[in-house]
Amino acid sequence: MPGIKKNLISFLRFSERYTKTDMVYIAHGNFWGIFGQIITAFLSLALTMVFANYLPRETYGLYTYILSLAGVFSIFSLIGMNEAVSQATAAGDEGALRASVRYQLKWNMLQFGMSCIAAAYYALQDNTIVALSLLIMGICAPLTAAFNTYGAYLAGKKEFRLNTIFSIISTAVYAVSMMAIVIANGEVTWLVLVYSLSTLITTFFFYRVTLQRFNPPTQEAHDALQYGRELTFIGFLGPIVSQVDKILLTHFWGASQLAVYTLAMAIPNRASIAIKNLLGIALPKFSTKAPKELNRLFYLRIFQGLAVGSFFTIGYIILAPYVFTYLLPKYLDALYYSQLLSLIFIFGMPNRFISLLMSSQRFSRLIFISNTTQLLIRIALYVVLGIWGGILGLIIAQILIAMIGMFVNIITWRLATRAA
Repeated sequence: MPGIKKNLISFLRFSERYTKTDMVYIAHGNFWGIFGQIITAFLSLALTMVFANYLPRETYGLYTYILSLAGVFSIFSLIGMNEAVSQATAAGDEGALRASVRYQLKWNMLQFGMSCIAAAYYALQDNTIVALSLLIMGICAPLTAAFNTYGAYLAGKKEFRLNTIFSIISTAVYAVSMMAIVIANGEVTWLVLVYSLSTLITTFFFYRVTLQRFNPPTQEAHDALQYGRELTFIGFLGPIVSQVDKILLTHFWGASQLAVYTLAMAIPNRASIAIKNLLGIALPKFSTKAPKELNRLFYLRIFQGLAVGSFFTIGYIILAPYVFTYLLPKYLDALYYSQLLSLIFIFGMPNRFISLLMSSQRFSRLIFISNTTQLLIRIALYVVLGIWGGILGLIIAQILIAMIGMFVNIITWRLATRAA
């Protein structure tokens, strides 16, 4: 075994001549990242199959609609704090974990309050299911959002193995719990309750385990909290924009169409999240480098990302018919949309790469300008194309957003580092 490891390291060092990357660091982090993504993808696919084959389209659509409404209220939480904690921890400020969680627990009361207001509104409209569901999520979601910061802390400490193990166990508990309730009951309120409790309980448990294992200090982390607030302000429209497509589709086309749209996005979205998570291990490395050094290989990384993304797009287009035929036979009408949406893979890696570069250098003002520009474009495309074409319009909008976003990100980075 030591000989195999030594030969593997030698091969990775040799490959660095061509990739211009610290391949040993990437392999160390990505081994656990890829392993975790494979397990998570398997569990997510299994859960998607259960949703698709056991729930009526209207029920699944309403459940997704409620999650979307609850997601909008995360605008009142500190959505940028995790990235700030990861960067602060990588720089040696481990007190950021406890300080940020305490701060988030206070701040996230706004999210709870807005959820209660929305629940009251639906109760007055005699929509008991949505009202009760929003109340449940209003209690659990703010707590989950605060305690899940342990993952950012572990990423900053480069504890990739431990972070992956925690993530796999959390996903497994959530997936098994949801499968059980779908098969046993299948009512929307029960689905929301199990979803909320399973994520909150595992998140709090692993937060406590992280504290006991590493015992991070309790001092205040003013810089990390300030940067977390800045990132939250920069991305404050994100929670709304990430859900507006689903809300528009339900309002204009119905809950059953939302179910089809959700199934069409299931695998492409999971793959996009995997790309973001795998590239996320580079943030600690980027944080220690100056813009001039990062610029040397900037365009090479962009073209590498486009090439890898194109490979995944072609692969998915070929494999998707088999996945839908054998695993999701009730949703064959979602196949074409899913294949079309896979074009976003092409732009996924370049977009994530540039966003990590800008975050690592704390270009807060330019990140805000770039993000706001892209969010406004996204909203406009969703409204126009979503109302016009339903699912097809929203898929086209997502592809255009990914492509336009890449060019906006490239221009923003070059403007920020033109003096470097």
